[in-house]
Amino acid sequence: MTVKDKIVFGILVVLILAGGYFQYMSGEMIKRMDVLNQNDKEHVDIVQKEFREDLRVLNLQFIGRGKHLQKAQRDIVANTNLINATADSLSDMIGEVQYNLDEVERETIKRFGDVETDLADLEDDLGRLRRKTTQNLSEIHQKLTLLERELTKVSDKVFETDKKKKK
Repeated sequence: MTVKDKIVFGILVVLILAGGYFQYMSGEMIKRMDVLNQNDKEHVDIVQKEFREDLRVLNLQFIGRGKHLQKAQRDIVANTNLINATADSLSDMIGEVQYNLDEVERETIKRFGDVETDLADLEDDLGRLRRKTTQNLSEIHQKLTLLERELTKVSDKVFETDKKKKK
């Protein structure tokens, strides 16, 4: 064997040893992967079983709550209808009250107008009465003055007549 053959033979042995080592390592990796796959499968089955059980429990809870939700929805609809009916009723009542207030305002304005007219008439009547009273008082005063003069004349005549009789 020559050196060249020995080198080729050495390289061949090293390659066979490296191939054997890689074969051994890949076998170990495959075993490890099989163990990991088995653990993963068991873990996934456990997790999925727990998830399915939790999902089933949640579905049962939601079904129970669904009845409550439907009742709450019906109550909300009934309350909304009641609110709408009450709002309509209140709107009608507010309109009626507004109409009554407008009517009272019109009636009050009319009555104030009547009162102002009556007050103006009373002022005119009072002015006429004052003038008439003043005129009557003037006439009475004149008549009184006239009566006093006449009384004085009569008194003077009576006094003169008495004086003449005494003489």
